[in-house]
Amino acid sequence: MIYRGFEENKRMLEGKNLFLVCRGSFDSLKIAGFIKGLDSCRFSGFTPNPGKEEVMDGVEAFKESGCDTILAVGGGSSIDVAKCIKHYSKSEAPIIAIPTTAGTGSESTHFAVVYESGNKISVAAPELLPDIVILEPSTLLSVPEYTRKATMLDALCHAIESHWAKKATNESREYAEKAIKLILKGKDAYLENKEEGNAIMMDAANLAGQAINISTTTAAHAMCYKITGMYGFQHGHAAAICLPEVWKHIDAAPGITIGEFNALLEELGMEYPVSDDVSRDIERLTDSVNTQRLSNNPVIFNREQLAVMYGNIIRQNRDC
Repeated sequence: MIYRGFEENKRMLEGKNLFLVCRGSFDSLKIAGFIKGLDSCRFSGFTPNPGKEEVMDGVEAFKESGCDTILAVGGGSSIDVAKCIKHYSKSEAPIIAIPTTAGTGSESTHFAVVYESGNKISVAAPELLPDIVILEPSTLLSVPEYTRKATMLDALCHAIESHWAKKATNESREYAEKAIKLILKGKDAYLENKEEGNAIMMDAANLAGQAINISTTTAAHAMCYKITGMYGFQHGHAAAICLPEVWKHIDAAPGITIGEFNALLEELGMEYPVSDDVSRDIERLTDSVNTQRLSNNPVIFNREQLAVMYGNIIRQNRDC
């Protein structure tokens, strides 16, 4: 169930023994004072791209806590860690999610991502879909500018990819189209950190999450994961610079054109990876591609085509 507004729905947290999964930014949130006053144990021992070993630390902490409900407050990493704690602990505890970024849509999907030895692991199960979601736009007020841009682009990529995915349905396309319209409508106010823009973007990201919960993502996401680790780009940024290369091969009209999307990247000042050894990096990136997500793409790419696309994305470091 999805609820809007924390003050109106904070009763959802009362009377529960909460296992709070969050990062350090939680303490700066307006809602933190209320949550800290409830029965809870806190787990914050994980990084923005959480490793499986960090998740297993959370599993042990959860088992020792005796808590009956998992509460995830944060961006995609916090919600993904909460899901993985439930998965690996084999618990039936319900998950309550309060997203603090507008982008990943993790609060409305049944899958999560963790990393092991630098490689992405996907965890998916119907019971990982959060039972209760509270959308509170005020949590976006302190989101840094770069994260604000990257998460918005992640939501937009989710919606676009969901629209053309092989697994798309009429329902998922409807979610995707609504998300794209909302993102374009609220973009300027959101980037200016205005209340109405934050509310619109939070709804848009949730809708895009509902879309990929049905369709899953496609080649742009398959290509982007290694970029985050190699170049330090946030996930949405990495997905967004991969998307146009994929889009060149797809005839799709999801409510935004490839030209408009490229203009948005330029408007936002999104940079491209710079490498001292482009050939080496193309090889590493091509080796990393998730073939399962490639299979959901309307056009199937071979290794040589992927290498060409990565070559168009990476810039040569002229100072080396």
